[in-house]
Amino acid sequence: MKSQSAAVGVTQALRDVKLSMTVAGRIDGVFVREGSRVRQGQLLMHLDRTLEELEVQRRRLLVEDNARLQELQQKEKILIEQVNALQPLLANGGVSRKQGEDEVMALGSVSAERKAIEAMKVREGVELALAQEAFERRHLRSPIDGVITKVALRVGESVGPHEAVITVVDISRVRFIGTVPARAGLSLKPGSTVKIELGQDTQSKTRSAKVVFVSPITDPSSGLIELIAEFDNADGSIRPGISGRLLF
Repeated sequence: MKSQSAAVGVTQALRDVKLSMTVAGRIDGVFVREGSRVRQGQLLMHLDRTLEELEVQRRRLLVEDNARLQELQQKEKILIEQVNALQPLLANGGVSRKQGEDEVMALGSVSAERKAIEAMKVREGVELALAQEAFERRHLRSPIDGVITKVALRVGESVGPHEAVITVVDISRVRFIGTVPARAGLSLKPGSTVKIELGQDTQSKTRSAKVVFVSPITDPSSGLIELIAEFDNADGSIRPGISGRLLF
């Protein structure tokens, strides 16, 4: 009977993410601790945000203040009606040409101001969006479903941009990374189904996995090639980091 080949390696979580803020500040709230299970998009912590919150409120008030625009729109409507009403009167001499020209100029002035304010409202909308983005950057949310494995800083401490503060790990899917002699690995292709034995012999666990990567390069010093296989771990029974063997 043909003996099985084996690749020795270790497991790791498919996603192990070190999270950081993109701006500096003082931590004002932390809502998780080591071991907390989190969902994608869940708020984990936020920095002090008073100034950013006030700026959002100020920008929103500017955007929502449409009193002058509504006044000009109403005035423009009235002037359009007046100019239209003057046309037949101009034709039969009921009003002077100067009066007609004055009404047209007044309409043009109001229309120009109305368009300027509409353009200003568009700019205010963009500035509100920028203020909201600056406010959101003071918050740290989980990009994945997973478990918090490290909270590096606490409330009151200062943090710099891109400084890792929280680590979240998704262990629902695990990858096995191992090496095998180049000749033995010739039979392995991405998509192949293999068996993985994990842990000590007396307490080993077996999982069926799918090969996702077989290195096209052989390490010249060892004659080994790297391969990666993945398997589901929805029940969390496999702790990433343990060693094992991939059998094929």
